[in-house]
Amino acid sequence: MHVLTITSLYPNCLQPRHGIFVKIRFDHMEQLPDFSHKVIAPVAWAPVLSWLPGSRFRLYADIPHREVQNGIEVFHPRYLTLPGTGVINVARAMEKAATRVITGVYNHAEEFDLIDGQYLYPDGVAAAHVARKYNKPLVLTARGSDVNYWMDREETRPKILEAIDYASAVICVSQALKRALMGHGVAEAKLIVLPNGVDKNVFHREHKPTTHHDYLLSVGNLVPLKGHDIALRGLASLPDKELIIIGQGPEEKNLKQLARELQISDRVTFLGHVPQKDLARYYAYADAVLLMSSMEGMPNVILESLSCGTPVIATSVGGIPEIVNDSNGILLKDRATAALSEALASFYGKSWDHDAISNAMKHLDWMAVARDQFELYSRVLAEHARLV
Repeated sequence: MHVLTITSLYPNCLQPRHGIFVKIRFDHMEQLPDFSHKVIAPVAWAPVLSWLPGSRFRLYADIPHREVQNGIEVFHPRYLTLPGTGVINVARAMEKAATRVITGVYNHAEEFDLIDGQYLYPDGVAAAHVARKYNKPLVLTARGSDVNYWMDREETRPKILEAIDYASAVICVSQALKRALMGHGVAEAKLIVLPNGVDKNVFHREHKPTTHHDYLLSVGNLVPLKGHDIALRGLASLPDKELIIIGQGPEEKNLKQLARELQISDRVTFLGHVPQKDLARYYAYADAVLLMSSMEGMPNVILESLSCGTPVIATSVGGIPEIVNDSNGILLKDRATAALSEALASFYGKSWDHDAISNAMKHLDWMAVARDQFELYSRVLAEHARLV
């Protein structure tokens, strides 16, 4: 079985945590017999913006056109975009970029069996266009804001539904995403809930702290929807605690300015990117992990934290309530500073069984997820062979 993944949500040498959960899933699938894949991860190119120092498009311009990650070929073709204009059909532009790679890399269409599209828009729509062109079966994966945001927009919803209609199956990383897609009329039979897993070799309770460190931890891209600003404001109500923020993104300057305004800069550490193998110790040594997101699918931050035995304080969005409960954390009633401050006061007044928190997560294993996804692909390929 040879699978071609099409998605912009994939790591590269300059953004090593971008879509890391997609890569980890496929790294485990590569350990299964009779499975191989390549990845086409298109990169946005915007005239003028791609030459401006400090622009995210300048960063994109420096991403290599081809990488080999753990023996897997990853291609980064450029596609044209004019952000904020709506002039460019981004999904079609991504499709054209992917087709250029396919034409150059594969000698004929039979060299890949199935197309995997990660993130429904524009990536999944582009993947559907390519799958139709080569008459290949398609499996899509819904991950969060592709459903919670793009499905609520009149101009993109029909395109996503058309792609889903062509797809043989749609993987949802949480029950919440499945329910949301069913609310848009997608047949339940097409939707498969297959949550993210946890790398048990990295995230486990053996990273027990030997001393108390008195810090809170917020992990995620430095973008507004992750709510790091709420975490900063929450820290202001705890004069004896520190906050570590792990992540990169365009909000870094604004967040550091907010820390100065709140007069807590001396208690906040911005670490930027931390390699996956080093994250576990930060989780394990934290009092709690804060996730103040406005929308989520099934965030790996929570799964990894709990696997290390560290409780979570999080907003009640997406698939988070499927994992966080009274025994392993606190769900906020509102995504607001006051709600976080109240939760923190409650958190520090309670005893937490860190070993029990970790043990309850042992069923979430990436290898088991990889096997389930392989079986799904096998069923889809068998059905496609029967129909053609």
